[in-house]
Amino acid sequence: MASFLKLALGPLKFQCAKPSCVAVPLTQFVNHFSTSRRFDSTHFYKDANEAVKDIPNGSKILVGGFGLCGIPENLIAGLLHTKVSGLTVVSNNAGVDNFGLGLLLKQKQITRMISSYVGENVEFERQYLSGELEVELTPQGTLAERIRAGGAGIPAFFTPTGYGTLIQEGGAPIKHNADGSVAIASKPREVSHLLYNNYIFRMEEGIKGDFALVKAWKADKAGNLVFRKTARNFNHPMCKAAAITIAEVEEIVEVGELAPEDIHIPHIFVHRVIQGPAYEKRIERLTLRKEKHDTKPPNAAAQMRERIIRRAALEFKDGMYGILAG
Repeated sequence: MASFLKLALGPLKFQCAKPSCVAVPLTQFVNHFSTSRRFDSTHFYKDANEAVKDIPNGSKILVGGFGLCGIPENLIAGLLHTKVSGLTVVSNNAGVDNFGLGLLLKQKQITRMISSYVGENVEFERQYLSGELEVELTPQGTLAERIRAGGAGIPAFFTPTGYGTLIQEGGAPIKHNADGSVAIASKPREVSHLLYNNYIFRMEEGIKGDFALVKAWKADKAGNLVFRKTARNFNHPMCKAAAITIAEVEEIVEVGELAPEDIHIPHIFVHRVIQGPAYEKRIERLTLRKEKHDTKPPNAAAQMRERIIRRAALEFKDGMYGILAG
């Protein structure tokens, strides 16, 4: 383009009416024009091992999924192969004991988890309580917004969620000593006393990662992504919140086969793509209808959950709105 402008504008001169003005070739101005780089930088890799092999020890990785729905299971397997360690992982939860992020925990590749709950992972719980793993628990909606904010370039925001709790006041255990005492505690959050709808707010910081590992349904050969139904979950905001986004997909199609209005993540946010060879798509907790004669008394965990919801139900009054998190 610059060469074309030189040829097209070379003979032209910039002049003014004053005697002191000097004629200047317009090509001197053209030489200082700048253009944006092309954003066709999505690279396609033959397998997960190749796509993640340069992730170094100590990286901060955003891992998509909700429970076992929409997790990048092949990319996680790639990390198991490279044996990278000292990872800080941001994810809603840590899978289960023998699948998903639970496999990385089992190999002691994760140093810190930033997540919203422990879930069904017994090893996650054991490592946390024994002091082998740092855990920063964040309310689920706040975690989603921290990731979204990081991707939008928002360094921090205020939320009423968690005000008046250890999350705001500080002191929530992040890491335990072997004897059960607290080795690392959370720090107090800044508070805003500017009332809005009678709420007081606390500050949360946006989350940025070195890498994001996400699972999409389809990609075209430019790197545009489409997620399938609820498997979009945390995958969508994580694509924008990392320096390098690595996506695994079930199918790669030609450019133009994805309708523009159906694309969830444009290719400018996607740096690497692999097509997963296979997917287990496990169900975290399979629940089937029980026959009347097959009922068993609830276990201790189920009884605790029922107590929690019964207590929460007491807070509701006629006309209130409630949000149920899945």
